[in-house]
Amino acid sequence: GFVIHLGAPPSPIAYYQQIGRAGRGVDRAEVVLLPGEEDEAIWRYFGSLSFPSPDQVSATLRALHPDQPRSVASLETSVDLRRTRLEAMLKVLDVDGAVRRVRGGWIGTGQAWAYDEDRYARVSAARASEQQAMRDYAATPDCRMHFLLRQLDDPQAAPCGRCDRCTGDQRPVAVSETALSAAQGLLSRPGITVEPRRMWPSELAALGIDLRGKIAADLQADPGRALCRLSDVGWGTRVRTVLRGPDGPLDDALLGALVQVLAAWDWPERPSAVVAVPSRSRPQLVASLAQRVAATGRLDLLGPLERTAPTTGAAGLRGANSAQRFRAVHASLAVPAAWDVAGRSVLLVDDRTDTGWTLTEAARVLRAGGAAHVLPLVLAVDG
Repeated sequence: GFVIHLGAPPSPIAYYQQIGRAGRGVDRAEVVLLPGEEDEAIWRYFGSLSFPSPDQVSATLRALHPDQPRSVASLETSVDLRRTRLEAMLKVLDVDGAVRRVRGGWIGTGQAWAYDEDRYARVSAARASEQQAMRDYAATPDCRMHFLLRQLDDPQAAPCGRCDRCTGDQRPVAVSETALSAAQGLLSRPGITVEPRRMWPSELAALGIDLRGKIAADLQADPGRALCRLSDVGWGTRVRTVLRGPDGPLDDALLGALVQVLAAWDWPERPSAVVAVPSRSRPQLVASLAQRVAATGRLDLLGPLERTAPTTGAAGLRGANSAQRFRAVHASLAVPAAWDVAGRSVLLVDDRTDTGWTLTEAARVLRAGGAAHVLPLVLAVDG
């Protein structure tokens, strides 16, 4: 049988383990590794999950008291970290004796603790070295098994005589027209659902925001649509190129794909107006997106929402938690006084969405202004 490995694991050792497990239970297995540029993005993401900075650790220790347990949700209002990273950091601090998990959450022990920068730098360097070894494995002109065994410090490492480098047996890269057509049809199919936020972040009162529990139905967005996920191989590749490049108008190919998304959208009510999220990083792209969608659908173009206050740094910080991300955008948008959105179904457009809090805040002010429906439309969802 074949074991097709899509994408390169973070290290040759991990790859060796994975193909060993995948090949169990069969008399003979042929393993094919298909690395791609997406691997680099995956490695960068996991590299970003290194141990938090000294400032973030210090903020956590300052926020914890020896006799007043705090939940992780409560700590999110004091520490600018996503929950998974915050929980992982607390576990390390627990092992080091600086914090302790108790009933009701976490407490500080008061025990002296020093940030071991050298240790965390060594961990990051080890990860980078492993990733480079995986690149070297894919490119090596020598025996692949020999390469893997040397990574394991095997003193008996020797050429295997079976891999493509040893035998010269290269798998053909040609693809039949039928298979190519089927793959292209699948990858070029645009459109995914963007589910709206239905709950406010926990403990917003600690940030001076009087919102809690469920988001009222009359303040919510409807389920929206995105052209793709940024990690997708098809449209994701095209959108990644656009978002990495200089700001500019929407191109015809992306507009055509968005038209397909709109045509397949089973919205509760056809929108009559288009509103843009005011963009600081790609104003031309978002403005063009709104203009071209409005013109194509013969909808009223209202323009961008009014920015009433500058958003804070957490708005664009991918590693921030929900409480910090929402605080960054809360009360920063408003419906211009000249608009009348009462009873209207509004198409809300932006270039991308990550946590969804910007769309949530934009929908909140539009619904509070009387909009009957807010239908988010973005080029891409992060991840």
